[in-house]
Amino acid sequence: MMSNIELKNKVYKELESADDCLLEEILGLIHIESENSEMVSIPEHYKQALDKSISQIKSGDTIPNAEVEESIEKWLYK
Repeated sequence: MMSNIELKNKVYKELESADDCLLEEILGLIHIESENSEMVSIPEHYKQALDKSISQIKSGDTIPNAEVEESIEKWLYK
């Protein structure tokens, strides 16, 4: 396995001969990867709503999907 320095040197060498298209792709990959590593923060009111929903599911306080779809159909075509 290559060391970090060896790997960077190999990448630098390849970048020297890369065309614009490849460089744009590489830059895009780096940008995507840096965005994915950012921590997503969920607002407190969303957390509370999720906790409430989970509690409702655990207690069986739910409505079957077929029943919801039927209600929507009636509402849409009133």
